Amino acid sequence: MKRAALPLGFALLALYAILPLGCAGAPPEPKGPDIGVVDATVVVETCPDSKTMNAKAAHAAIQKLVEKCSTVPNGTAHFSTTLMPGGRIMLASPSGNPDDGVVPTCVLSNQLTHRVYLRQPCKFDVKLEERKVQQQQASASEE
Repeated sequence: MKRAALPLGFALLALYAILPLGCAGAPPEPKGPDIGVVDATVVVETCPDSKTMNAKAAHAAIQKLVEKCSTVPNGTAHFSTTLMPGGRIMLASPSGNPDDGVVPTCVLSNQLTHRVYLRQPCKFDVKLEERKVQQQQASASEE
């Protein structure tokens, strides 16, 4: 009987010696680089057609205008957007003066047109704020 116990004892000893190595947990996954996420806040300032215009289409036009923005210089931007009758979009400083203020390049790279039916211009106040989010790299098991 002692001969059978000896191999079993070595097996248990090896199991207890190796088990903690496997149960120590996986090393933490490497984190990826920070990516920028831009949050947009849009407020209607003046819009005589607000009761008759398609609000969803107006919101979609503004969102499409800022959707390419993944970074904003200095982290924030504040400007005025006016949807004009006929489909043009005018950009200006928050005060409405087109000669004053800075609009991010990511906004300017879009077509400045919309498809909202309007009889009179509708002015919106747009604020962009960039925040950093750490990107998770894909683990080897997902590949």
